Amino acid sequence: MKYPYIVNKNGIWYPAGAEVPQEINIQEEKQEKKYTKTEISRMNVAELKELAIEIGVENASETSGSELKKILIEHFGL
Repeated sequence: MKYPYIVNKNGIWYPAGAEVPQEINIQEEKQEKKYTKTEISRMNVAELKELAIEIGVENASETSGSELKKILIEHFGL
């Protein structure tokens, strides 16, 4: 689509009259981050619980930190 004015679409500026794509395939930043065993081992309990909740661990808020570390290391195949 062409606009008669400057357009910012998905963080990209297009000059007036330029062809602006309707859909831009941007990879989602929420793709599963690669964690190392060391990173998981160094996380505090709050970070462990937050990560466990994100990946769908049941009862993550009631689980101990050491148990969460075991679950997360197993989940990420480390």
